[in-house]
Amino acid sequence: MNLIIIKPAERLTDTDAVDLSPNDERTKHILSHLNKTTGDTVSVGLVDSHGGCKGKAVVLVRQNGGIRLVLKANTIIQSPVLPEITLLLAVPFPARLKYLWPVIASFSAVTRVVIIRGKLSNPEFCGTSALKPSVYESMIEKGMSQGGRTRPIKVDVLEDESISRNLLDRLGLVCDDNTDRVARIFLDCGDVNSTPLPARDIVLEQCGTGNNNTHSAIVAVGPERGWTADEAKAFVNDCGFSAATLGCSILRVDTAVVAGLGIVSAALDECNTNNDREYKRQRQHSP
Repeated sequence: MNLIIIKPAERLTDTDAVDLSPNDERTKHILSHLNKTTGDTVSVGLVDSHGGCKGKAVVLVRQNGGIRLVLKANTIIQSPVLPEITLLLAVPFPARLKYLWPVIASFSAVTRVVIIRGKLSNPEFCGTSALKPSVYESMIEKGMSQGGRTRPIKVDVLEDESISRNLLDRLGLVCDDNTDRVARIFLDCGDVNSTPLPARDIVLEQCGTGNNNTHSAIVAVGPERGWTADEAKAFVNDCGFSAATLGCSILRVDTAVVAGLGIVSAALDECNTNNDREYKRQRQHSP
């Protein structure tokens, strides 16, 4: 854990503190791994829908073996505004999905995960426990702690619905305005006749202008057997997505998700850096 995550409901109403039980994984980490005791401080992250805050808290070891974390108000700092990524994922092999939840959550730009059923998804996978909140919520929290992030992740599980213009429109993922500066990435290996542009190039093209640092992207990753031709047409022709590649290698779903999120996150950061430089340059040369 790089950050002790604290949810809004866990904060005591009468004091700026949080009580953790002896069996809480955070308690075990603080006492056994970090070797903290009463009076020591730990780094904490306060999760909220506005991006959250980070700061320090004083550890108080309680007689029952649990701990109380007392927030140090003068250390609490609002988390910076960051780009946003929505991951649209066709139901993968259950074991890979369980592995992916904390990894996805460790990417600070990912704010939403939508799970849908691809036409080539194995129907048996749709019944996996990895799609239940009781399973994935704790995995997401572990990933948030590892990634040191305080923005929550919204999860939509629609394992009974397949790709269509109507579905993506209901989810708010369709491109109706070419100026919305959202990079819509449909990951595709291509074929012998055509190779899509690299994902990074599409992000830089669609998000590379403007003076704000809240650019966003949507990344669609198919199941183990890939997307069908009809699904590809729905994404690209009907919903404004751009086919993109991560290179010539054929990747497993879990590898494609990690590689795709890494490349798109880095490209969004690059856009923000370039935009900030251009904005400062214009300010310097303005009368």
